[in-house]
Amino acid sequence: MKGKSILNICILLSYVLVAAVAQADATIINVDINGVGNYSSIQEAIDNAQNGDTILVSQGVYQENIEVNKELRILSHSTLSGDQNKTYVIGVIPKANVFGIYSSNVTIDGFYISGDPSGTDRYESGIYLEGVQNCTLSNNMLIQNDLGISLNGSQGNYIVSNLASLGNYGIFLVDSEGNVLSNNLVVTNNQGISLNNSANNTLMNNTAGSNAIGVFLKASQRNTFAYNLISKNEYGILDQAAESNTLVNNNLYLNDIGIYFNKSSGNTVYQNDFINLINAIDEGNNLWNSSSAGNFWHNYAVQDADRNGIGDAPYVINQTTGSIDYMPAVNETYPGIDGSENIINDSSTIIVLLNKKYSTNQQNTQEKTAVVEATDLGQVNTSLQEGPVFLRLGAEWCSKCQSMKPIINELAAEYEGKATIMSVDLDQNTELETYFGVEYIPDSFVIVGIEDGEYVYMQGDGNVSKDRYQARIVGLKDKRAFEKLLDLSLLNETGTNPDKEPHLQT
Repeated sequence: MKGKSILNICILLSYVLVAAVAQADATIINVDINGVGNYSSIQEAIDNAQNGDTILVSQGVYQENIEVNKELRILSHSTLSGDQNKTYVIGVIPKANVFGIYSSNVTIDGFYISGDPSGTDRYESGIYLEGVQNCTLSNNMLIQNDLGISLNGSQGNYIVSNLASLGNYGIFLVDSEGNVLSNNLVVTNNQGISLNNSANNTLMNNTAGSNAIGVFLKASQRNTFAYNLISKNEYGILDQAAESNTLVNNNLYLNDIGIYFNKSSGNTVYQNDFINLINAIDEGNNLWNSSSAGNFWHNYAVQDADRNGIGDAPYVINQTTGSIDYMPAVNETYPGIDGSENIINDSSTIIVLLNKKYSTNQQNTQEKTAVVEATDLGQVNTSLQEGPVFLRLGAEWCSKCQSMKPIINELAAEYEGKATIMSVDLDQNTELETYFGVEYIPDSFVIVGIEDGEYVYMQGDGNVSKDRYQARIVGLKDKRAFEKLLDLSLLNETGTNPDKEPHLQT
């Protein structure tokens, strides 16, 4: 690969700032409350925009209720500039949504959103999606809305890194399918995250705290919950007539009731941590362990004679309904836990548990937290034994590769202990350049395992492939594109995990 040819391609692939990527034929419309921009009203900018345009909103207080019926990116200038001054949108019409989204392919990013402050008898959303697909809501703060974010009959949307607080519902889905909720914080609501008659949604890395109900599932099926922190709620998770949902690797801490299955059956719960006043109530018929692992229960103190990490006796949730964890994790795995009820008042023990999935060796922890500079395939293969590997191929002279550095640093922090984030300087590693057949940079992809001597890659559609070209992401993209691949990789159960000493065809 010639440095000059890659430079030309890198220039051709140049994007606008990460959160303000626009189509080549689209327009960037500026909104400024002081009249400096193209418009002083967000709604006025929307009315005069075309599909594919980007609306960039300057800091200030915008008092309006907004309807979006075009394919637009509506971005707060503070998100792009890093300015601490917020862009506020405050609704002025009682019982009306602040943002009403009625078109697919809409992005709302970086706003502080609050409903009409007058009165308390309202039914409005900070951001409302109806019958839409492929919308992205990210980095928004939704305060004092009846519903922070609500989806009605909407599919395939991305709700990422939002804060919803001081409302009735933090995030509310009804009749909605195939959406991804990731890295959201929902605190001090009546219900944190609520799914009503919704299926096949994925909830990962969210935090639901200090709500009446952290997560509420009503008549919802086949949803996946993974790596969420659910703490200090009256009910951590409440399932009502919910079936075939999967809960894995969640932390349920300091809730009055960790999880309550009410008329719910066929759900699978394993590799979760339960440290609550009452850990679980099951009035249905649910599965509390996988074929290889159960859950950690703070009040389980049975011995592990064969030292396999699984207690010698099952943990019984409800003997009458047959709700039993047959493979509970033993307390010996987690230092400082004695199985007593007093653990829920021991903050130091909680801190230990919050960090228990990461290495206690300071050097190893530091290596996992930072982006790994890879120089050979051996590093990739070793890291694959611990989980997925995200690999970014680039060069120091490529401006887009440099712009991507903050993104991969953030990924390394977000996925610490779950995936390895690696970077390769191709000018220093021509063998890796040849092996991966690099033609354009930056070039990124996620490896999930090795099969028959070949790497297996995660594709954006959730499938895996040995064809890297089907799985790679070329150019500088929004961080959400890389998060999606990593989240899919963590949920992948294709049996492509590498061997202890994988051998790769070269």
